[in-house]
Amino acid sequence: MKTHAWRIARVLVLAAFAAFAAVQVAHAQTPEGTVITNTATASFTDANTNTYSNVSASVSITVGFAPGVNISGAASVTPAAPSTADTLTFTLQNIGNGKDSLQVSENISVAGVITVTGYRFNGTTYATLALLNTALHNAQLLQGASETVQVIYNVNAGKGGVSTNYSLTDSSVRNPATTASATTAINPVQVHAVAVTPDGAQLLQQLPTNAAPAYSFTYSVVNNGNGPASFNLLASHPGTAITIVTVNGVAGSSTSIGPLAAGASQNIVVTYTLGNVAAGTKDSLVLKATDTGDASKFDTGFADLTVVRPSLSITKAAYLDDQVTLISGTVLPNQYVQYKVTVTNNGAAAATSVSVTDAIPAQLTYISNTNVGGAWASINYAAGTVTATLSGSLAPAASATFWLRVQVK
Repeated sequence: MKTHAWRIARVLVLAAFAAFAAVQVAHAQTPEGTVITNTATASFTDANTNTYSNVSASVSITVGFAPGVNISGAASVTPAAPSTADTLTFTLQNIGNGKDSLQVSENISVAGVITVTGYRFNGTTYATLALLNTALHNAQLLQGASETVQVIYNVNAGKGGVSTNYSLTDSSVRNPATTASATTAINPVQVHAVAVTPDGAQLLQQLPTNAAPAYSFTYSVVNNGNGPASFNLLASHPGTAITIVTVNGVAGSSTSIGPLAAGASQNIVVTYTLGNVAAGTKDSLVLKATDTGDASKFDTGFADLTVVRPSLSITKAAYLDDQVTLISGTVLPNQYVQYKVTVTNNGAAAATSVSVTDAIPAQLTYISNTNVGGAWASINYAAGTVTATLSGSLAPAASATFWLRVQVK
C-alpha cells in the first residue's frame, strides 16, 4: 500500500511540475528595463516578550535586453508558368523582450526558376533588399509586435514543373546573431503538350526492300509544354507492307527521349523495310510521342507510302528495209527485213539492268543493228542470238528502241 501511494504521489508531483513549466513558457518575457525590487523583513521579540519594530532590507535588479525573432510564411505555392507579379507573404515578429528592428536576407535554392522583382512593406514597393532593409531598420517593433513583407516575383518561361525553394531569414538589429528562417516551396504548374510532324501528304513511292538497306524517315518531336519533359516514342504501321527496324537508332519499334526544354524539338529517324508485296500496296509509317509526365498528352505523325514496281512490256514489228513500211504480206529469199524492238516501262518505278535477247531464226542472216537514241549500252550478236543491254535505267512511262537488220536466206 505504501508503494502504491508513493507512485500516485510521484505522478501528481510530475504533473504539477509539467503544468508549472507550461505556464512559465506561456508567459511573455519580462520587458526590458523592468526594475524588480525584492524586500526581506525580519520581526523579533526578546525573552520577556517585548516587541520591536520590524527591520527590512531591499535589493533591486533591472531586466536587460533578450533578443528574439520569428518568421512565418506559406509552406508551398503553385504559380502558373510563366507568370508575373506573384507574391510570397512573410510575417516577421519581434519575440524579444524589448524594442527591436529586423533585417532580412534571402536564398533561392534553384537558380533561373523565378526572378524576384521587388519587396512590398507598409504599402511601399522596394526594388532591392538593401532598400527594404533600410525601411525595416527604421520601423521599430515593440515586444511581441509583427510586420509583413511581401516578396514579388516572376516565374520564368519554360520552368513549369521545375521547383525551387525561397527562404527568407530575419535577424535582430540589436543582436544580428539572433535569426529565424521560413521557406516556401515554389512549384510552378506544368502544362504538358507535344507535337509530332509531318502529318502525311508525302505520297512516298518505294520499292520492296529485298536485300537493299532499310529506308529511313525523319520526324520532328516538339515539346509544346511549359517545362522540361521526356517522351515515350512508338513507331507503328496499320498495313502489311512495313517492318520497323529502328527508332532513333534503337532497335525495335519503341524508345524514349528527353528531357526536352520547353519549346525545344528533336529529329527522330525511323528506319524500316518493305516486304515483297504487290505493286500498289499502301501503308503508313506512324510515330507516336507520349509525355511521360502525363500519358493523356500525346501526338502522332505519319508518312503515307505506296509500294511500287517496274513493269516492262516489249513489242516487235517487221518493216521493210526503209524502216517505215510495215510488212503486211510475204517476203522473198534474199530480201532484207528490219525488226523494230521496243521496251516500255509501264510501272511506277524505274527498271534497271534491262536486257533483251533475240534469237535469230535459222532462215535469217543477221546483218546489223541500229541503236535508237543511244539508249543501249551494247547490242551484240553471237551464236545466233542478239543481246541488247540498256544504258542506265528505264524510267516509268519511258521506252527504248533498237532495230535489227536481217536477210532472208
